[in-house]
Amino acid sequence: MNELGDIHSNALSTAPQIAGVCEFSPAATTYVDRLGPQFIHGLFSAVRTFRIHDVRNRASQTVLARLMQTLAELVAHEGRVTIRISTDLLLMNDIRILVDPQSAGPVLWLIEEMTKRKVEELDFAPEATADEMASFLKAFLAEPGDEDVFGDLSRGMEAAHVESIRITERIEREKILRDAKVERREIKEESNRAMSRAILFMGEVMRAIEHRRPIQLPKAHRLTQQLADIVRMDESILVGLASIKDYDEYTFSHSVNVSVLSMLIADRMGLSKNDCAQIGVAALFHDVGKTHVPQSVLNKPGTLSPDEWKLMERHSMLGVIELARVRSLRAILDPIFVSLQHHLSFDGSGYPLKPHAWEIHPFVPIVAIADVYDAMTTPRVYRERTLTPDRALLFILRNAGKMFDPRVAKLFIRTMGIYPVGTVVELDTGERAVVLKQNQKTHLMHRPTVALLSPAGQKGDALDLASPGQHGAGYPRRIVRSVIDHGLETQKAGCFISK
Repeated sequence: MNELGDIHSNALSTAPQIAGVCEFSPAATTYVDRLGPQFIHGLFSAVRTFRIHDVRNRASQTVLARLMQTLAELVAHEGRVTIRISTDLLLMNDIRILVDPQSAGPVLWLIEEMTKRKVEELDFAPEATADEMASFLKAFLAEPGDEDVFGDLSRGMEAAHVESIRITERIEREKILRDAKVERREIKEESNRAMSRAILFMGEVMRAIEHRRPIQLPKAHRLTQQLADIVRMDESILVGLASIKDYDEYTFSHSVNVSVLSMLIADRMGLSKNDCAQIGVAALFHDVGKTHVPQSVLNKPGTLSPDEWKLMERHSMLGVIELARVRSLRAILDPIFVSLQHHLSFDGSGYPLKPHAWEIHPFVPIVAIADVYDAMTTPRVYRERTLTPDRALLFILRNAGKMFDPRVAKLFIRTMGIYPVGTVVELDTGERAVVLKQNQKTHLMHRPTVALLSPAGQKGDALDLASPGQHGAGYPRRIVRSVIDHGLETQKAGCFISK
């Protein structure tokens, strides 16, 4: 076992204490808070009116016009409107619809009607028309049959040419990922899709900033909710994808990697999925201020001049300025604090200079560790050498209590294992392999599951290094050390990227 292995027993004894370290509340936006219940009440009123009057009746047209006006206001601020059932709650754009007891009727009605028809999600595109809304509600009014209720609704909408309002059947992602018998291939494909979408989204964010357009915060919430689902089921593929440093542009993939690693820490703290996703959103946006730092400074080989360093240090405040342009300040407060403070150390050093009595936001110690770990394991022109994942963890351990919150540091190290997923290792047989999955038994953490790699381009099957040899005679292979071997990067990527 290497030097890092000695700290795992201490990490195990310390980690449970961190579970209650902070409480987070789900995000909300002013527009969803105000207009969400109003839109759902409009749906409820329209259905009640259509039960009595023909769609062309004046009363029907009045209630329909009010409904479309509310939808137009929501779309103007949110981009599109998605209503989803999650564990008997109703979410709009992944934000819970909060209502008082007097106005809860329409919300409970919609949950019941969607459940009856096996609909998990209703999606209203910006181009949805009043005619399409009327046709959708008429189809939704039809009494569900006893067998293919979702199919009946889908066919009714198709026959009425409803294209801008879409429904999603209640099987899908949440059920798939929480099924204990889920196939690893399904998790791999879902992880690949979620990671790719998140990286593409960060590209959109950077372009939006360059063109002075607002950031699409609801989309960020949806993406991190998907990633949080996967983290809670089996995070190994996501961590493996984060270890592939040429997976995409560093500028975009670094933010996504930090988001995934931050959510992994939050999950190990025992926080809820919504709280994990909130941390994920804050981590996604932690470096948006770097959009305003010239590439010549970001990628300069060698030491930055004092003026260049001042410009680099400004990126945390520049991120705050960009995030403050989002209309809903309440929803963006966590990312603002993380952007501002993620280069502040546990002992108060770092930047920007910490004023007296300035509290560190509870997300910051989590994002700061994820940020440093991903940066240190990524080749960059200005860095003399790239650290292997286990050496990066050792750096975090040695700086716990100075740069890093010691409780979060120990939990992160325990979570990642002695040889994190994605690490290329050399075995005592001279073979090289990539770590696929951690061993959950503490005394066998130095014996993960690996896939053998070869310079000839062949990738072997999964091999559990904790499996004894024939007749129970010891272990056939052991890890000697971790290595950086760029010649094996393509094979390593093949272990985590879907074909």
